[in-house]
Amino acid sequence: EYKSYLRNMLAGVPDGEQQIQLRLIAEDDRYKLDQNVFSMPSTAAPAELQNIIRNLLDEDDLELDFRVGKEILQVGQTIGKYCEREGLTGERILEVFYSEKRSFPDTPEEVEVEDWVGGIALTDGWVYGGLYNGIITRVPGNPTRESRTSSGISTLQVHEKPIKCVSVIKGEGDVIITGSLDQNLAMVRSEADKMEQVFVLKGHTETVNCSGVSPSQHQLASGSWDTFLKIWTTSLNEPCDEEEKKKRRKKSSSEPLLRTPLMTLGGHRQAITGVSWKSNIEIVTSSHDMSLKFWDTQVMTCTDTLTINSALQCVAWSPLAGLAAAGASDKYLRLFDPRGGASGNIVHSTLTGHGLWVSDVAWSPSSEYELASCCYDGAVLVWDTRTPRTPLTRLGSHEDKALCLDWKSSCVVSGGADNKIKMFRGVG
Repeated sequence: EYKSYLRNMLAGVPDGEQQIQLRLIAEDDRYKLDQNVFSMPSTAAPAELQNIIRNLLDEDDLELDFRVGKEILQVGQTIGKYCEREGLTGERILEVFYSEKRSFPDTPEEVEVEDWVGGIALTDGWVYGGLYNGIITRVPGNPTRESRTSSGISTLQVHEKPIKCVSVIKGEGDVIITGSLDQNLAMVRSEADKMEQVFVLKGHTETVNCSGVSPSQHQLASGSWDTFLKIWTTSLNEPCDEEEKKKRRKKSSSEPLLRTPLMTLGGHRQAITGVSWKSNIEIVTSSHDMSLKFWDTQVMTCTDTLTINSALQCVAWSPLAGLAAAGASDKYLRLFDPRGGASGNIVHSTLTGHGLWVSDVAWSPSSEYELASCCYDGAVLVWDTRTPRTPLTRLGSHEDKALCLDWKSSCVVSGGADNKIKMFRGVG
C-alpha cells in the first residue's frame, strides 16, 4: 500500500512548482523499477531521486549516482537547473540513468623507502619506484608475496642523480626504464631473484623528465629539459651503436652497454615534461612552453600543436576516450580533444579540485571516463570526466608533495616527497 501511495504522490498534480517528467532508467537490472516515469518538481536533486528509488525498492542503504546524457548529476544540482542550462523544455520526458555508487578503498597500503619517489610504474607482480638517490626499488605488488618490509623488497643503484621517471615493458621478466637528472636513461632487466642493468641510453643533454613505452612495446620515447623528444628501441638483443657491438666482446657481460637514440625530434621551446603514445607511430608531449604537441614518428615531424596559458607538467593519452589529459602549474587538469570536438574547442573540459601544481596523471585502463591525478599538495584524486567540477573521490594524501602515479587494472600507486609508495586497491 505504501508503494502504491508513493507512486501516486510522485505522479500527482502540480502544486505551483514547475514539474518535469522523468524516466528513471536502471543501468543494473537488480535496481529496475516496475514503473519508472514520474512528475517531479524542478527543485528535485539527486538526494530526492535516491530517496524515491530507495523507498520503491525497500533498499534503505542504497547509494546511487544519476546520469543525464554523459553528465553525472552532482550533489545539490537540481534537474531544473540542468534543463535550463541545456535549453530543455517540460514537453519532453527527461531520461535519467542511475547506478550504484562506486566504492573506494578507505586505507592505502604503504611502503617507506629511502628517498623521494620521482617516478613509479606498476605491473601485475611488482611496483617499481625510482628514487631521488638514483636507486630503483622493487616492491611486491601482490599481497601474497613476501613481506614488503624485509626480503621482498629489492633495490639497484642505476643513476648517480635523482630518478625523474619510470616506465615498464611487461613480459616473462619485466624491463624497467628509468630517466634521471644525470641526463641518461637506464634499461634494467627484472627477474624473480634479481634486477640487472643491461643498457645505458645516452643522447639527452639535460635532465630526462619523462618516458613512455609504445603500445607494441617495441619503442621508447623520452623527453628532457633539453626540449627534445627522442625515440629508442626497446630490444634487448643488440645495441643500436655499431661501436658498442665491437666493444661487447671485450666487456664483462655484467656491464651495461651504451645505446643511442633511433631519432631525435625538436619543436618545443622549453622543457618536455610528459610523453604518452597515442598509437605505435603517434606521440603526444607536454611542455613548460604551455603547449601539447602531437608527433608522427614515421614522417618524423610534429603534426599539431595545442596551446594554453599555463605551463604543462604531465600528459596521458586515453585510447578509450580519444582525449589527452594534461596537468598544469595553475592547478587545473585539462582534457584536450585534438579533433576540436563538435564546438571546435581544443579544451574538452577543465577539472577543478587540486590546490597546487598537478604533477602526474593516468587514465583508467578500463573506463573512458575515469582518470587519476596527483598534486604538489599531496592529494591523489580520481575523476569522472562527466563531473568536471569536483573529483569523484580523494583516494588519499602524501604528507609532502605527491610526485608520480600509475594505474593498472584495479590498483592506483603513487609516490611522493614523503619517501612513501602508496597502493590503492579496488579502484576500478
